[in-house]
Amino acid sequence: MNGTQISGDRIETRDDANADLEKWADAINNLLRIIERSEQKLGYFQNRVKQAKFMDQPNQRKIRTAGAQIGMHSAQLEELRSELRQLERLYSGGISLRQTTENELRQIWGWINRPGIRNHLYAERVSFETFLEDWHDWTADKDMHTLAIEIRTTRLIIGFILLQRDADTVTVKFVIIRPDYRARGYGTDTLIETVRYAFEILGAEHVTLQVSPDNGPALICFENAGFQYLSYTDMTRQTYTMGIERSEWAGDKVVDEQEIAPQLSAPLKVFFEPDE
Repeated sequence: MNGTQISGDRIETRDDANADLEKWADAINNLLRIIERSEQKLGYFQNRVKQAKFMDQPNQRKIRTAGAQIGMHSAQLEELRSELRQLERLYSGGISLRQTTENELRQIWGWINRPGIRNHLYAERVSFETFLEDWHDWTADKDMHTLAIEIRTTRLIIGFILLQRDADTVTVKFVIIRPDYRARGYGTDTLIETVRYAFEILGAEHVTLQVSPDNGPALICFENAGFQYLSYTDMTRQTYTMGIERSEWAGDKVVDEQEIAPQLSAPLKVFFEPDE
């Protein structure tokens, strides 16, 4: 299970968010154009600094000026992207899931093969041909769902999620958010949308996943999406099982604090039990 390096609040909506969809779309597209221009300026000054490394006697004043511009445009981009995120959330919840297409796989494969990520799906680096073959196997299996994660307004693909349906349970086998969209709330929104998709589209009664205890960002993401701790195993590797039931998602069940406490294995319980 990939831990997206993301934490954030639940999706926010407003009653008047769809009052004038064209205005929302125009505002988002205008902001996207501003972000694109700012990214171009940032790239220009980054290249100036890189070029200086190949000069025998680079102009230090110009390097310092370019460095200052890099800092300014980086900070501006962070603010603009945060504003875009809020607009997307207010507009329509931000995230949608759909079936992946074959022409998107090379981009997804590149994200999966990044260090620290690929071991959540593969034991070692895999070729694109292997990933393509696996994707064909998954899509041929009616119980497997290979879904692209995209921003609802712009249709930009920002991730990939693999779901498996078994009887009345949907298991999140793997999820990844593209590197430049992590730590911005998209992971939490993806899991919230995944839960809705599992219950409303796939007809599940339970949604589960497994995650390593040392993957703090992923744990926060799953907690924010409403997942509860179900069990803990320490066999081949330490793993939490987390899940959410339809009744919890629909608000029909009151979750007791004792119910959500992790069920730790016996050797680890001694570290959490108070001394007598």
